[in-house]
Amino acid sequence: MMERSVGTLRLSARWMVLAGFGLGFLLSGFAFLGQEGRSAGAQPIAFNHAVHVANGLACLDCHTGVETEARATIPALEACMNCHATALGKSAEEQKVRAFAAAGREPAWHPVSRVPAHVYFSHRRHVSIAKVSCATCHGPMEQLTAPPVNPFREFTMNLCVDCHQRNGGGVECNDCHR
Repeated sequence: MMERSVGTLRLSARWMVLAGFGLGFLLSGFAFLGQEGRSAGAQPIAFNHAVHVANGLACLDCHTGVETEARATIPALEACMNCHATALGKSAEEQKVRAFAAAGREPAWHPVSRVPAHVYFSHRRHVSIAKVSCATCHGPMEQLTAPPVNPFREFTMNLCVDCHQRNGGGVECNDCHR
């Protein structure tokens, strides 16, 4: 009788270990999706890229760090105020820009495009050295009349490796993983 209960305990312990691994795998999958699949939600200002591009601005005019930094920069409100210190129209969004400036607060923008924390991605290397266009990863932003809620493309390892292989980029683990 004792032997049967010991065998049952061993079987139960194995199932518990397997269930623990399964649960851990499931939760880590949800955590990954939580990082990558999350939408940006509502932005503090419904920024209209199309209007700004139509008025002669290029991506690099506002996102200045793209060519020189590892991370792209969201323009400081000061850059917006170069044109919007006085009203250019009757847009409620333009009024929000001036209200943030009057309060001395930067808008709390929500990131749309993300790479996992364990991945090192340099905008400078991709834009200045490899000459990758912004639209390759971020899509036709110049056509958007409202801020994107979801990324144009999901940044997966396969997407990056395929692009690197097509374009002669490095594919060693340490090229991107730190």
